[in-house]
Amino acid sequence: MRSVIAVFWVLYCVPMAVLAQSARQHTTINLPAGVSARRVSALGNQATISRTGALVASVCTDNVVRVWSARSAELMRTLNENAGAPRTVRFSADGRMLAVAYQRGAVKVFDVESWNVTHDLTGTLHIHGLAFSPDSQRLAAVGAVAAQVWELNSGKSLAHVSPPFGGSFSVSFSPNGKLFATADGDAFVRVYDVSSGNLQSTVQGFLLEPMAVAFSPDGKTLLAGGVDKTISMVESASGQTFRTIPKQPGLIWSLDVSTDGKEAAVVYRSAESFSDINHIILWDLVKGTVLVDFQKPGITITGGGFVGEHYHFAAASGNQLTLWSMP
Repeated sequence: MRSVIAVFWVLYCVPMAVLAQSARQHTTINLPAGVSARRVSALGNQATISRTGALVASVCTDNVVRVWSARSAELMRTLNENAGAPRTVRFSADGRMLAVAYQRGAVKVFDVESWNVTHDLTGTLHIHGLAFSPDSQRLAAVGAVAAQVWELNSGKSLAHVSPPFGGSFSVSFSPNGKLFATADGDAFVRVYDVSSGNLQSTVQGFLLEPMAVAFSPDGKTLLAGGVDKTISMVESASGQTFRTIPKQPGLIWSLDVSTDGKEAAVVYRSAESFSDINHIILWDLVKGTVLVDFQKPGITITGGGFVGEHYHFAAASGNQLTLWSMP
């Protein structure tokens, strides 16, 4: 993976030809009158797409989480637990669970078949992000105060860590589920042991807060980026940055790496208008070229992820939620 990223860094500086492909809109979901899909107010995915691409869930402005068929736009479920305003949502890697974090710190995990609450967890206040481990056995939540990891089978809290200042914005598990990384408000990325919460490495060198972090498929590399508009490639074991890609078009809001490690999807937030999240670039990490550079004014990208070989994402506009894929 490191050699792939090195090629990416070298070729990034080479002027690139006309882009061959763009994003494709394939589903439009109409919400009830007076209701819209919630746009990102601060951080965290307001929408999530299952790994198979079958379901999409979104936080809505009436403080209800709705789940639809991503293919037919049929409403499958309405989740209203009266636990306060939902803040962020995430499907598990195996697609069998949906986690919802609420403003007061509660995290509820739903079984997708029965829609019963299987886990009712108490987390940190103002949760910004959720992540399931690749085997779907653990769940992490990060927020304005701390980061926490639970073992779902037992409901036991495995790790509870707090950065010195500013909370955490994003969290990612390593492929083997033994480590988790946080992008923290004091301008550091930290890597912890899941079972103990012990700090394994600290990544320095960010001028401003990192907002997104993602492990490579082999677990050896971390990609991180944020307010300073750079993407850093970091050795996860040592915390040493070995490549930096500067001059990104905006603040880096989210990073996703494909399961084969060949592509990365980067969503950007406008530095001029912080509420504008309508720009996404899909990078070919092998060739170091841009596969798709998509920007559409009037929409807000609210969440996404790789479904097989393609990146899928949801976008809010008016009282519609639109689903897109690339390339």
